[in-house]
Amino acid sequence: MSKPPWRGAAKPKGAAVKKITAAGLPLALFAAAMALLLSPPAVRAHALLVRADPQPNAELTQPPAAIQFWFSEPLEETFTGARILDAAGTEIPTGAPQFDPEDPTHLTLPLESIEPGVYTVVWQTLSSVDGHEWVGSFPLTILNPDGTRPAGTAVEVPVHRQQGLPPLTDSILRWISLLGAALLVGPLSVRWLLAQSAANNNPDSLLETLNRSTAIVGVLLLIASGWLQFLFQSLRLGGTDGFLELLLATRPGRLLLIRQTLLAGVVPLLYPNGWASILFRRPAPPGLAVRPWPLLFLVYLCLIGFGLGSTLYYGLNPWVILAAIMFLGSALSVTLQGGAQTWHRAFPQRTWATLLTAAALFTFAASSHAAAASGSGWAVAADFAHLVAAAVWAGGLIFLALLLFQLHRQRTLPDPDWMVLLLTRYSLSAQIAVFVLALTGLFGSFVQLPDASSLFMTTYGRVLLIKLVIVAAILAVAYFNNRAVRRAQDTVANTSELSSFTRRVAAEAGMAAVLFISVAVLVQTPTPNLPSPTAPAAPSLPFNEMAYDGDLAVHLQITPNQVGHNRFWVHLSHPDSSDLGEVQLVRLFFSHESGDMGQARLDLAGLGEDAFAAEGAFLNRDGQWNLSVYVRRRGMNDALAEITVPVPSAETVQHVSRSPWRNPVPRLPAETVVGALLVALSLVPLLWRRPLLRASRPLYIVLAMAALFFLLSGTLLALTALL
Repeated sequence: MSKPPWRGAAKPKGAAVKKITAAGLPLALFAAAMALLLSPPAVRAHALLVRADPQPNAELTQPPAAIQFWFSEPLEETFTGARILDAAGTEIPTGAPQFDPEDPTHLTLPLESIEPGVYTVVWQTLSSVDGHEWVGSFPLTILNPDGTRPAGTAVEVPVHRQQGLPPLTDSILRWISLLGAALLVGPLSVRWLLAQSAANNNPDSLLETLNRSTAIVGVLLLIASGWLQFLFQSLRLGGTDGFLELLLATRPGRLLLIRQTLLAGVVPLLYPNGWASILFRRPAPPGLAVRPWPLLFLVYLCLIGFGLGSTLYYGLNPWVILAAIMFLGSALSVTLQGGAQTWHRAFPQRTWATLLTAAALFTFAASSHAAAASGSGWAVAADFAHLVAAAVWAGGLIFLALLLFQLHRQRTLPDPDWMVLLLTRYSLSAQIAVFVLALTGLFGSFVQLPDASSLFMTTYGRVLLIKLVIVAAILAVAYFNNRAVRRAQDTVANTSELSSFTRRVAAEAGMAAVLFISVAVLVQTPTPNLPSPTAPAAPSLPFNEMAYDGDLAVHLQITPNQVGHNRFWVHLSHPDSSDLGEVQLVRLFFSHESGDMGQARLDLAGLGEDAFAAEGAFLNRDGQWNLSVYVRRRGMNDALAEITVPVPSAETVQHVSRSPWRNPVPRLPAETVVGALLVALSLVPLLWRRPLLRASRPLYIVLAMAALFFLLSGTLLALTALL
């Protein structure tokens, strides 16, 4: 191999050493990146309010010292806050919001002395997982000293709906980014499918020219859509003044910088001798002092590098450092070991381009609904596989449509050798990709949907149904295209059949682009699978409930509503504010849902103004308690109001597992999930029987025996868990 002119004296190396040197660095760095990125916090998509103390709509006899919030995701402190408004809409002075260092989902708003009245608590969050902002509010009432409700109503605050659709601009930009991912991954996958083809090894061929230009368009779409979506978000959060802090100090901003760095590193790798051409090789065109595009690219790299370095001001981040190492490793590896003569070898240039692209796409999975799921490590891995499979399938399909369209425009028939090879190999890769899509999509549905009804009753579920309908239509078209691929020799050689095949492939590619619209909406719509109301420490959570018996309204409050000692407060009233009469007795009866603890009772003392209270340790077990409020009034019928009180388990509250590797579908036993996966894997030898037999009959026999083992063991696991 000739020595590139920018290198020093060559040192002799064995072939094995060269291969290990070229392959080891990119693979090791990619493995390290996956190990870091597969450990996101176990939370939920969008930082939605899970619970608050006092509870939303609470009516309290005394003003609280603070309002505590627990959200479904860790919070970005700079762009998260809360405030309280009175009935006139005036903001009440409060202390600065406080963030719990032990629980990143916990926010406390200290209150100053507030008078009885109707208030509105407003909160705004920015999730550190998916990077989405959210706004919400709830009313809070401080009762008068006599227990009556003060006049006034809660202020109407424009907020997001919990199950609402994302902003139109975000959906469009996410669609552009998904399309860009497909346009980048599709050509890269074709390069691997045709690694040894003469057409793929000719830099000036139509196949190679279209491959390179399509991938470049994909990278540019990913870069532009990422910056634009981030800019629109900064405008929603208060304008461009906080843009730099949002970019450098928050997890979503750092993920964007990491993605942009990796994508910038892919651009030179798409050209033969790319890094060397930019840094050393290609002279300026005649009459120009500088080459504008390489210079602009180097300026962009400097800005990205400055941004990555600036994030260190806010704290050391291993993801940022690892992205910088991968970027520099690819540049140095290809520059020192690459060159035009090694462009189409597996290592290092094509491999570096693939790994940098995969790491860039992984940042999407690390900030998706999957990163906010229970057992997020498994969910993120499945979401990443889903994204890559979709990009391979749709990207290869779009590239194939563009290639056939170019051939049709030039009125030429393709070379049958490499065209048949491309069609057959892409068909096999597309089948595998669709299998992975079905498997990971089904898994993701179980993770994100709490029950079957949420598929029809929630916005997220309805968007998912639309996506499935489009997928079904695409598969119907793909069936006819696959029949043409099976007789690829005849299809390529016949002009009319090739034209018909081109139209069907174009239709399938267009439907795939439409499919990405539903995906763009889906990935930014809050999932209905909110977490259970638990926290790292047992909080004070007053229980508030109204019950009625005839004309009597009974307001029950239990503070703090935990196992052990509690304060029980009851206020009686008529809906029309008429006189209650003389109340002689207010008594509580307690019975646990288990039925094995008997019944206890507690008489409440009068506080005046039809309010009654008492204290005691009557809730001595977690679970559902049935409380009966008995009221005796002179000269009137006795009243009995029934109220169900859920009491959380202190042990559960204090020992919430945050491991990203727990069961991602808590409502199903882990054995059932693993068993279903094994059964699905057992289908592989059946689905691809012919290609496997052509490749190696002994290999097929081994895989068939392994599939039988998977089928039996998976079925036994699932049945054991169900029984």
